[in-house]
Amino acid sequence: MPRREIAPGRSCFECRRRKIKCDRSHPCSYCVKVRINCKYPALRRAGEDHDALSRVASLESKIVALEKRLAEVEEPSLSRSEPGSKPSARYGGNNRSQDTEYSEARVPRIQGEGAMHDPPSSPPAATAGTRSSMLLRPQAAVDLGLSRPTPSTIAALWQRYLEIVDPVLKIFHTPTVQTLVFQAIQGRDKLDLASECLLFAIYYATVAAMAPSNHKSPILTITNRQITGRNDPDGPDVYALVGLAIGMALKMGLNQDGEAQGYPQFEVEIRRRLWWQLFTLDIRVAEDRGSEPCILESSFNTRLPSNVADTTLHPAMTRPPRGQGRTEMLFSLVRFEGSYFARQMVFSERFRADNSYAGLSSNEARHAIELFQERIEKQYLEYCDESVPLDRVIVQSIRLILAKLRLVAAAGSEAENTVSKGRASACSARSWAQILQDAEALRGYAEGKQWLWLFQTYIEWDGLAHLLQHFWADPPREEEEHWELANRVYSHWKKEQSFQRDGRWKAIQDLWSEVLERWLGPYTT
Repeated sequence: MPRREIAPGRSCFECRRRKIKCDRSHPCSYCVKVRINCKYPALRRAGEDHDALSRVASLESKIVALEKRLAEVEEPSLSRSEPGSKPSARYGGNNRSQDTEYSEARVPRIQGEGAMHDPPSSPPAATAGTRSSMLLRPQAAVDLGLSRPTPSTIAALWQRYLEIVDPVLKIFHTPTVQTLVFQAIQGRDKLDLASECLLFAIYYATVAAMAPSNHKSPILTITNRQITGRNDPDGPDVYALVGLAIGMALKMGLNQDGEAQGYPQFEVEIRRRLWWQLFTLDIRVAEDRGSEPCILESSFNTRLPSNVADTTLHPAMTRPPRGQGRTEMLFSLVRFEGSYFARQMVFSERFRADNSYAGLSSNEARHAIELFQERIEKQYLEYCDESVPLDRVIVQSIRLILAKLRLVAAAGSEAENTVSKGRASACSARSWAQILQDAEALRGYAEGKQWLWLFQTYIEWDGLAHLLQHFWADPPREEEEHWELANRVYSHWKKEQSFQRDGRWKAIQDLWSEVLERWLGPYTT
């Protein structure tokens, strides 16, 4: 058999298996000697290098996420500051320095211009602990028949889901899901496991989002609380679950835009919706945990979903949908964009460097916020009518976030002159008090209460922390209105059992106690 030379560096399968040197001829001398068929790996085709790099980026993101989760398992909680020392609202962070003041840790201190990235969008043409570990262990089979709700309860839950969850958490294509709901109600066709899981997730989300007074006994019987929401104190560790979900999303390739991957247009939109919900949740749980998001900027290029109604989408569609104005996706898009923008400002310098976010001085950060708000107002909010309850919730929530970001940026220029010396300016105190008042007003908005479950864990920790720091330095007698506000907000949060697990609540309690110990006598005389 004639022999020919093979590309350098490539050994045949048999030599690789036996870990011996291959002369890279075809067939090689060893295979000729032992009289076996000599085979070599196929040559890499054009384009495979790109695929390999994508897989490497995905693996790197998974490893970073896993390292963060593991590092936080044994992280000790922060202890209360010594009596008489300057109070600090240090929140139980893992990647942030434990010796950094809260007001300083959240302030961008980077230079340069053009730092704020826009989220990928469609161009005009173009305690991790035993509860978490149980998720990975084999579980006993569950008889869904014992937990499956009655047809009338399924219909009631689905209707309630469309009213209180879908408008603010837009993930599904409701016409498609409604077909599954009808099948479950009619009981004619046996649903597959994936469809059953989807419906049980809908049942849970509906019950978790409903106010306690709205819980009717037929609904309560179907809740097993094996899946969790961030506002469910009885569920497993959301932080760990989000990490698990992100790992699955990366494996499914949701981090790569579906259009470039050749998916049908309908699937492209649904994949974008799901990825951006996970992306936003990653930011929120990182803030809750006092850590940092595990998704890296370099690991995804998934564009924002289109601003279109579900009726515009169809599984058979062949062209990208086009939409604008007030659609049912508007709230989610505002939330996605606001979270993505805030992510570039509120986390540590190391996080910004890891994600190649350019730096901004405090003045540049405030300017970037103004530009961002102008774009959001023009692109989304101008289509909202604040006399409509949901529209009012949309507008007030994003404006509240941006107002807080402005104060976080402003705190950077004041940190050395005021906060680090234990004194917050009266102007800052009024501004943070206004944030607390606006948040309190949004919480108390009766017409929008059915959607406010999403905001129950968006706690203005930093607003109260700054206000208490101000009171620590100056007796609250002269600002009785602000003191009453702080007392009212603190009392409201104190009644919420789910907050007790949050490390930031311990910091707030410490600040509150120190203010009382320092000024209780003068204030009560």
